[in-house]
Amino acid sequence: MKRTKVLLTILILSLSALFLIQCGPPPGDGELPRKRCAPSNLIVKPGDGSLFLKWDTGCTDDILLTGYNVYIETRPLNEKYRYRDLPSRIKPFNSGPYPGDTDPENRYETFLIGNLENGVEYFVTVRAAYSNRKQSMASNEVAAICRPEGEFELAFRYTDENDGFSFAESSSVRADGDRNDLYFYHKDGMDYLASPKRLNGYLRNSEFYSLGRTDDIYQYPELEFDIPPSDRIPVMVGESYLIKTSDGNYTKIRIEDAVGERKERKLKIRYIYQTLKNRMRF
Repeated sequence: MKRTKVLLTILILSLSALFLIQCGPPPGDGELPRKRCAPSNLIVKPGDGSLFLKWDTGCTDDILLTGYNVYIETRPLNEKYRYRDLPSRIKPFNSGPYPGDTDPENRYETFLIGNLENGVEYFVTVRAAYSNRKQSMASNEVAAICRPEGEFELAFRYTDENDGFSFAESSSVRADGDRNDLYFYHKDGMDYLASPKRLNGYLRNSEFYSLGRTDDIYQYPELEFDIPPSDRIPVMVGESYLIKTSDGNYTKIRIEDAVGERKERKLKIRYIYQTLKNRMRF
């Protein structure tokens, strides 16, 4: 009889425990480890006053998220706060949790941020926002600098008002103008870009490096060189080049197209200009 009572008691306790487990808080409402659903593999592509973000979600369906918080600061956060709560003074860039993009692919999310300042180094992280108003640990932190970019057409020297270009002003100028950074000429079947100082010793001096054939202007986002530059360089369609201007700023260019013959020839050039001096980051 006693043994029957003991077995009955154990059975009741077991059923009670099972009932409590099944009727516990819904997924996502309780305390969650900070690593659950933490964004990873954050990539940040800088643009002209903008940043394009992409990150892996890595979250399972049993976790309820309200979205993501994006943090953009002018000083690094992760060294001190990656695994900790952020101080109340540090606010996310977005006013409310970002629900994600409209792409049906849920393995990653993207986010475009505009109206940023060129020449400022931003430190970017992303955190998942749980339904209980807490956040995951931060993603990896990425530093990025917004910078001007664009495209222009460069005419053969002395044949057009657009035979020079000022990267600092993002505008076409004359080849012999005091703001010009490069000019173009064709000789012995080859196209050349050259420093304005070759036309007149009082004009600006530019230095050129070859980057070889590239898929697009965004290849090689960070560069280092230990070879001497040249004040002129032969160029080809599909190849990229690095230019150091008289101001100490670096510009990466890519020759997109070349049309016309002799003095009617023109180059179509895409560029990225780094407004911070002596920085080869694009």
